[in-house]
Amino acid sequence: MGLFDRLFGRQPAAGGDPLLGKALDRTVEVVEPKLALARDWRRRLAPGVQAAIEIARSGAQCLREVHDLSVANWSSDPLLRAAFASADSITDVLARMRELQRFMRAPGAGSEAYAVLGMAFEKRKVLGAALVGDEVRHEVERTQVSFGDHRIRVVAADAEAMRRAAGVRLFNELLLGVTRELARADERRKELNVERALLQARLRMLEHREDALLAELVGRDDTGAGSPAEHAEMQRRLDELNAAMAQFGGGTEGLDRQLEIVRDALLSARELVRIEACRLRLDAMNALLDESQPAGRTIEFVQVQAPGITRAVAAVRLQRADLPEGGLSISAVERTL
Repeated sequence: MGLFDRLFGRQPAAGGDPLLGKALDRTVEVVEPKLALARDWRRRLAPGVQAAIEIARSGAQCLREVHDLSVANWSSDPLLRAAFASADSITDVLARMRELQRFMRAPGAGSEAYAVLGMAFEKRKVLGAALVGDEVRHEVERTQVSFGDHRIRVVAADAEAMRRAAGVRLFNELLLGVTRELARADERRKELNVERALLQARLRMLEHREDALLAELVGRDDTGAGSPAEHAEMQRRLDELNAAMAQFGGGTEGLDRQLEIVRDALLSARELVRIEACRLRLDAMNALLDESQPAGRTIEFVQVQAPGITRAVAAVRLQRADLPEGGLSISAVERTL
């Protein structure tokens, strides 16, 4: 990873940090290499890249609390109790974490490692018993949370290095979000181009007082076919499409427009990928409780939301002595295939 992860440390990156140039290069390389052909692209893209770096940096630095991930600690750590069904399930998870196994086997590795534990996170409505005042009521609708698909892909020798590495991963996630936005814009341009081509063809037909068997774009009855009013309406729509297409430009202008889309998406990256600290109060069955309720336990983690996926992440510390004896078992390897 080199020095690039320094951008995601405790202190925000300074405007003149030479590593910002590397972040700009990575952004263009990942999102769209052709953007490097746009005029003055570094200066124009820099504000967006700096904003995305700060979002990823602050998100990674939310991983302040470190949990000792071990069988012995399961009963006393509220987050581990909520995230793992049993103490033994921690052993099962650690046995199939190949990135962790590789790190601990590397020459010079210490006796412990710091990692980011990622989990699928879901809330769902269930019916169950609940204490309402002094009375226990059944069939009460409650919100239950669940964790699953445990993974460890970020491993480091100390807590701050782990957070910096997590910042790089979050930055990459933001770049994926920006790539989706650019792809959506390109898809919209193609849709507009198809509609414009069909309208132009229809207008040329109407100039010869002809039409196709099926009405493609404009709903109407036969009495208005080829009328001046219909011709005017189609021309109005064509003018709208031409104006919309002009926003995408062509050639060099099209490249400039793509650069603007990427920059604007980076500046508003918080809307593409949401990274926020989450604090929940749960009972023994992982049902949500009000903060005012004395029972239950409080857990905290970082929630990362992208289109179609929500993950909970937390910082953990692992001891070599707590890893499953013999490393990665054959059955664990088979489960990862």
